[in-house]
Formats: sequence, structure tokens, C-alpha cells
Amino acid sequence: MIFLQNVPKELHHVSEFLKSMIKTLHEDPPCALYGKQENSGNVEIVRDSVALKLPQLKLKNTSLFINSSFVEFFFLIFILFIFLSSSNLYAANDKLAPDDETASKSSSLSLSDGETLTVEDAIKIALVQNPDIGIARDRLNIASEALERTDSLFRPHMSLFTEFSTGDAPSAYLFKSIDQRDLPNDVVFNDPGTFNNIETGVQLHLNIYNGGVDSVAVRVAESDIREKRAMTKQMENRIVSSVIHLFFSVLKANEYIEIARQSVETIKEQLRIMTVRFKGGGVLKSDLLSLEVRLAEAGKDLVHSRNIHATTLTALNVIMGRKPDSDIYLAKSCECPIVFPGSYQEAVVVAMEKRPEMITAREMLQRARLDLKKAWAGYLPRVDLNARWYLDSDDLKFNGSDNNYTAAMIMNWDFYTGQSTESDLLMAGHGIEAAIKNVKKTELNIYQDVKRAYLNHEDAKNRLDVAGRSVEMADESLILVKQRYEGGSESVTRYLEAELARSKSRMNRTAAFYDEKIALSDIAVSMGILSQIWEK
Repeated sequence: MIFLQNVPKELHHVSEFLKSMIKTLHEDPPCALYGKQENSGNVEIVRDSVALKLPQLKLKNTSLFINSSFVEFFFLIFILFIFLSSSNLYAANDKLAPDDETASKSSSLSLSDGETLTVEDAIKIALVQNPDIGIARDRLNIASEALERTDSLFRPHMSLFTEFSTGDAPSAYLFKSIDQRDLPNDVVFNDPGTFNNIETGVQLHLNIYNGGVDSVAVRVAESDIREKRAMTKQMENRIVSSVIHLFFSVLKANEYIEIARQSVETIKEQLRIMTVRFKGGGVLKSDLLSLEVRLAEAGKDLVHSRNIHATTLTALNVIMGRKPDSDIYLAKSCECPIVFPGSYQEAVVVAMEKRPEMITAREMLQRARLDLKKAWAGYLPRVDLNARWYLDSDDLKFNGSDNNYTAAMIMNWDFYTGQSTESDLLMAGHGIEAAIKNVKKTELNIYQDVKRAYLNHEDAKNRLDVAGRSVEMADESLILVKQRYEGGSESVTRYLEAELARSKSRMNRTAAFYDEKIALSDIAVSMGILSQIWEK
């Protein structure tokens, strides 16, 4: 009664009723209702962790028949079918419940147009609404259902059948008439005539042993779940990293726009002053043209910065699962709660345990070894149990002599398969070798990723320090050059050089500031822990 376990609470009373009925049938099977029964013991069949006891029955005097018992038996089968269908329906409803919870969580994280968004909010929204993460989670759910499906490999398969047949084949006439318990005494075996037969009953199939293939299938399904879970984490890390990159890129573009706008305003003001002086004959026309060229370049930088801002903002909306043209404003507070080891060697140890790619590579190796076990099963026999209980009649008027049953235990052992089993073993062996090499390759890639992330972070910190001092010097230089230029001791070319140097230094400082934060998140990505920070 394995299939009556783990049922929903709403069906417990039905479950208890069916258990009692099945126990009654076990002690007094339906076939005993048509005659006397002698129980000569039980045959216990053990398959993995499931034990089935099949009663050995000897029937005598099968002329008696109780129609009500026959009806009750089929009524029980019908109730059992309805019960199992209801159980599956309840289970399906329970499994669909998390989707409703996800929808509720998604609505609670919804963002209206024009609302200020922090980097933490952007990450949380992406973890819920990003389609790629949703697809990865659906694949994980499919793998979980595949594992549930492997339970059926260890359970009997039972079906109801009904067959109507007619013909004049002598062999079919004789067998069907005998099953009806209605073979005429004066039958002519070579030409018995035509027959009509209606056969209905229950048939059962149970695989008892198949070389451990079913156990391997369960372990493969479990490994597939672990791999899909790791792939989901990998996708989450990738999406969170992309959100951080895009979020800081938008902020960077915002500051680029502001720097370019200030540069345009500064040059416009100098151009206005220069135009007045040119009209008074105080400056050369070449100086005026130089300012106009620099103004055009500053305007081009402003247009380019605005285009970068619009492009990255569109990408940020898409990766959060929002419409590309949604309007959002990003908060400038951009602290990321990321803590990492002081040396990359310590980070590598964490990455070898946490990186989804490493988990996936190990699961691939595990499945390759399971494939080898499955290939070895080709040398082992297969044992099945088949049973049928059925009724035969030519007019739907069944009586006590119409019921029949057969039960057989069948062993199939392929002692020669054209060397296909040997080929399967060789293929599985090569698969293991490839999986081992893939694990080694993944380890080397992780070492490289962690090392590169630490170097990039160190580079960004150094650039930020240098860029900060560069901005201070460029500001001071522009002030001095401007004073000397207005006093007539410096040319307009020198002034334009100082103004351009200040704009570039500010942009470099902005880039280094956000690159340092992006590099910090890249360290968490290389360790495989980025998405877990916001899950907590």
C-alpha cells in the first residue's frame, strides 16, 4: 500500500477506508469469492526497499458465484482510481501554490515610473522578475518532478481492460470457449464455427529486478536536481552582477552628462567674452574659432553621454523584467554589502565550494559514473511479474465459471547483444575521462576568475586614488591658466588645454569610482556568493 502513503489531509478518511478494504482483499481475495480457498503460504518478493507478499491460492469448487461481491470488487477498483486521481490533483494544486506566492512577492516589489531606485531594490526586483531566472527555476521544477516520477519505477502498474473479439479461427474459438467455461462436448476441432467473446478484467505488471537500472535512474534524477539548482544559482549570480554593472553605469553616465554640461557652459561663457573682445579688436579670429571648435567637441561629448545613459537605462529596465522605456531614477547611495577575504588564495577555497560551475562539473562526473553502472547492468538479468484477472462471456452475462487469472514471473537474460553492452561500457569510460578533465578545466577557470577579480579591484582602487589627485591638480591648473589668460599672458590654446584636462580628469575619477564598486561585485561573482548576499 505504498501508493496510499503521503496523501493530503483532506483524503485521510478515504485513505483509511481503502487500506481496510485492501487488507480485507489481501486476507480474502476476490477470486476466493467464487469458491473455497486454501492458503498454502506466502511468497515474499523483495525489490530494493519494497516487499510484496503474494498469496498462493488453491481453488476448489468454483461453481459458486456471488454477483454482489463481483460488483463490490469493481466498485473498489473504481473508488481506488478516483482516489489516486484526486491525490494527484491535490498534489498538483499544492505544487502550484509557490507560483502564487512568487506572484505576490513580485507585486510587492513592483516599481512605478519615476520612483527612486536603490541598487538593492534593483537586485531584488531582478531576482523575482527576470525571465532568465524564471526559466532556470522552471527547469529546476521540471527536474524535481522527474525525480518524483522515478517513484513509479518501484511501484506496480495496474490497468483495467475490456476486449470484444469475434472470428472462426479454431485456436481462438477453443481458447475463448474454454475461458468462458463453455466448450461444447461435440466440438469439431478443425471447424468449430464462429465465436463471440467479451473479456474484461484487471492486469498488473511489476518489475522485480533489472540490474539496478531503476536505482541508477533515481540517483541520476537527484544529480540532475543538484545541477539545475547550481545552474539557477549561476544565473542569479550573472543577473545580479549585470544589474550592478548597469546600475553603476547609469550613475556613471549621469555624472558624465553633468561634467559635459558644465564644460559646455564654461566654454559658452568664454566664447561670449571672446566674441565681445573680438568685436573690440582685442583678440584674433583664430582664437575665437578655437573656442568654437572646443564648444562643438564638448557638445558632442554631451550627446554621447546622454546616449550612453539612455542605452544603459534601457538595459537595466530589461534585466529587471520591466518595459525598456520605463522611467526610473537611481539613488546615488550605492554601497554594496560585500565582504571578501584578504587574499585571493582564501577566496579560491570558498569559490571551489560555492561556485555553481564547480558544482555542475562535479555532478557531470557523478552522472558519468552512474552511466557506467547502467552500462554494467546490460550483463544482468531482468525479472518481471505479470498478473491478470479477467472474465469471459459471449453475451455480457457473466457467471461464476467465467472468471480466470494468470500470474507469471518472467526472467529475461541477454547473454549476447552484438557487443552493444561492451560499446556502452567503453562510451561510459570515455565519458568519465571527459568529465574528470572538465572538472580540472573548471578549477583552473575559477583560479583565473578569482585572481583577475582581485587584480581588477586593486587596479580600480589605485586608479581612484590617482584620479582624485589628478582632479585637484587639474582644477588648480585651470584656475591659474584662466587668470593668466584673462590677463593676456596665456593663449587661448593653453586655456583650452587646461579646460579639457580638467574635464578628462573628472571623467576618469568618476569611472574609477564606479569601477571600484563593480570590481568589488566581480570578486563576489568569482566566489559564487553574489546572489546569496541579497537573498539573506
